[in-house]
Amino acid sequence: MKHFSILLFVLALSFSTFACTRDLVSRDSSGSAEAVATPIPSEKTLSTFNPIQGTDYLMAGIVPAEVTRDASFNPFEWIGNSGYSGYSSYTTYNYVFFNVQTEDYNRLLPTNDFVIYQTSGYPQKIYDPENPDAPAPVIEFWVYNIIKADFNGDGSLDYRDRLTIGLSDVSGSGYTDLIENVTSIKSQYYKDPSTFFVIYNVNDKNFIAKINPITRELISTTQLDLGEDVK
Repeated sequence: MKHFSILLFVLALSFSTFACTRDLVSRDSSGSAEAVATPIPSEKTLSTFNPIQGTDYLMAGIVPAEVTRDASFNPFEWIGNSGYSGYSSYTTYNYVFFNVQTEDYNRLLPTNDFVIYQTSGYPQKIYDPENPDAPAPVIEFWVYNIIKADFNGDGSLDYRDRLTIGLSDVSGSGYTDLIENVTSIKSQYYKDPSTFFVIYNVNDKNFIAKINPITRELISTTQLDLGEDVK
């Protein structure tokens, strides 16, 4: 009888240990699942259309609904008057372009699921002290830095995620992805209508990309050999 009581005690202790272990594993698995958050879809709306100077096109953003509820969203207020280049204080998911002559319209991207982190129009105005009031040149093409995936798994698409560098003509047509998985962008430089350079970083390595904006082709990519201590 004594041996039978000891056996029951051992079995009860084993069951209790197994139950606690299973509960801890379950909690740990649940915590891990919660750590990888999924971006929450937001309500989107179309902002006001604004003219692209020197062209027949108007441009509007697809933005969070609360932005236009609070204030009128003008993409050129943050893209900037001198060359239309800058970072948005609002989230921009897409652009819509409207031709006032043909009355045709088109979206830049086929989906509104991405975040357009930066937009730059080229060529840009270069300040001339002898002619400070000279108008900005007419935009030939747009360069976009787009966040397409939650790379770090924090539940949001923002500057901490990888960038895709893409290009379209001034009407938003012919959008093409050119460089993907970019960590950061160092510089962008317009040489002439068929030559555009992007200097960027991927995994602590720096590169120079030569692009033909007319054909929207990546002509060459050169890694910068600056020494192991330069990231």
